[in-house]
Amino acid sequence: MSKADTLTSTISGTTYRLLRSFRIGACMAYESQASSGQRCWVKLVPASDEAAIAQLRYEAILRNRLDSPLVARLLDRGRTRHYFFLVQEAITGRSLVQMLDGGPLPVAEAYRVAMQVVDLLLYLHSQGIIACALPPEAFYVNNLGRLVLVDMGAAWDEVSPRRTDMTLEHAPYLSPEEVGGVGVTYQSDVYAFGVLLFELLAGCPPFQSTNRGELALQHLLKQPDFTPLRPDTPEELLALLRRCLAKQPSERFSNARALSEALHNMAPASTRQHELELGEQRERVGHEQMTVGFRRPLVTRNS
Repeated sequence: MSKADTLTSTISGTTYRLLRSFRIGACMAYESQASSGQRCWVKLVPASDEAAIAQLRYEAILRNRLDSPLVARLLDRGRTRHYFFLVQEAITGRSLVQMLDGGPLPVAEAYRVAMQVVDLLLYLHSQGIIACALPPEAFYVNNLGRLVLVDMGAAWDEVSPRRTDMTLEHAPYLSPEEVGGVGVTYQSDVYAFGVLLFELLAGCPPFQSTNRGELALQHLLKQPDFTPLRPDTPEELLALLRRCLAKQPSERFSNARALSEALHNMAPASTRQHELELGEQRERVGHEQMTVGFRRPLVTRNS
């Protein structure tokens, strides 16, 4: 696909001019400009890949239920002869992957990111959604310092049939019960949070392989090696991380609320102050409704 290519929504009739390509999770995406002039991101899969289309449709259903500054807003969708696509708000800032390019984050910065991830889990769980995996590729940090979820390719809403075809991108971040076929719960997200926190402090996830089966065995059987963590990681944070990464859900925090309380109680005063300031910014700036000639379309399983 060339930079001159465009896509037209079958829902809104809006045309999108595709610019620079990049990836969101396992999907190709483009920085784009709508015919209204609005900046946005277009996430697309080939029209011939029905499994990928089904997953994007499911993601659209979940995201259409959400209204939070912690989740990138779904704007539009469409299907052409060659592609099925979703349109979401563009985030101005850096991806969490870019932030980790230089290695582990400073402890204070890791705290700030982790606290926002827990806030995200609290919100998702209140909506009946389990994230299942929290890879860095799924997050951006905007220019206000706010963490934004831009990909929900692994998420599940409890009432839908569970997927069994998780991608290699998700495999390092899944819980033992997920890879073991037992089924996920909200405590599975506590484990997924632990995997992400480990990566924030070590620069890499606790288990690595190019083979999904080997990764599954590591999640099920192997204890994490905590020596790659930053040497200045506080002992209480290390204890929290060990608890999150327990193989048995009963040994983890009971839910995201309990995890949130533990994390906030140990966060440095400077980090708590940053969160207060960020909260004030959120109230002052608000989460502007980004529309492309329509208001939050109803996304159905057959759209």
